[in-house]
Amino acid sequence: MLPSPLSDLANRYGAVTDNATRAALAAVADTTRGTVSPEAWRDAIAKIAPELLQLQTDVAGVADTYVAKALKAQGAGPAAGAVEVNAAGFADLTDGGGSWMRNLIYAPISTRAANRSLGVVEAQRRAQLVATSIVLSGIRDTGRAAIGAAMWSQGALHYVRVLNGVTCARCAVLAGRRYRVSAFQRHPRCDCRMVPAAEEPAESWAVDPKDYFRSLSTEAQNRVFTAAGAQAIRDGADISQVVNVRQGVTSGMAYGREVQVTTVGTTRRAVFGGYEVLEDGRFRKRADSELRRKVREGDRGSRYWRPKAPRLMPDEIYRLAEEFGWDRAEVLRQLRRFAYLL
Repeated sequence: MLPSPLSDLANRYGAVTDNATRAALAAVADTTRGTVSPEAWRDAIAKIAPELLQLQTDVAGVADTYVAKALKAQGAGPAAGAVEVNAAGFADLTDGGGSWMRNLIYAPISTRAANRSLGVVEAQRRAQLVATSIVLSGIRDTGRAAIGAAMWSQGALHYVRVLNGVTCARCAVLAGRRYRVSAFQRHPRCDCRMVPAAEEPAESWAVDPKDYFRSLSTEAQNRVFTAAGAQAIRDGADISQVVNVRQGVTSGMAYGREVQVTTVGTTRRAVFGGYEVLEDGRFRKRADSELRRKVREGDRGSRYWRPKAPRLMPDEIYRLAEEFGWDRAEVLRQLRRFAYLL
């Protein structure tokens, strides 16, 4: 958890972003309601463009004050020669470049056209979802980009990632970590916040993903972490392993059937590829000589040896448990076997 002064400050700054986001969403929803033709959508967005760009500018405009107060709360001050952020310079920008207004005009139209075969109502619903995502990302990304500029200007080169209410599983395992100021790693609609760090944060800044998981209702756990992932965590699986494996999910044939597997954690330096499970359930790091031998026996052109046995997803383990009637002891053994229990 953040120290109270910083937490209050982050919440106050977050309220500015949240209010601007709500205002932008309301403006887009009100103006585009009932629009059918691409021309009508374009004209509707053009009508509210000045309002949307001003909201974006307003969010960028509080970055200097926020960073300065955050540093002061930590007993630090801005570096010599600090200059102000040009809030207007962030208007119409999106993370990764491009025009926010152009995206808001053309992306929903393209989405609606691509889904026209589903019917007018469904096509329009999907277009509105795309528009919502563009608005959310446009406001929040602008705020974070302006904070990054203010931090570079004032000499705060690190920040801590903090959550904003109920969040996604990926953000939950990243919360509380300290990063050097650079491109903020986020997904569409990400609402995580940046808290400038004057120095190495105290241990109390850290966020325990398990505490966050336990703070959620069972329904929310299943929604955020997926039903199978949440059940694996409740059974004792490591949250980071359960969440990260979804980045490399694929399917293939193994054990005589098609199964869900992941490539995450399977290199020789990772938890599944670099360790073996002993009979008593303990993990033992594979000897370097053994790994070199396996590299020679495997893909000679690859420096990243992977075990021949695929790494099952938690979802697949639970599916097999239901199919074969495994008891809890066997489920835990399988979770340990595939490095979800440590």
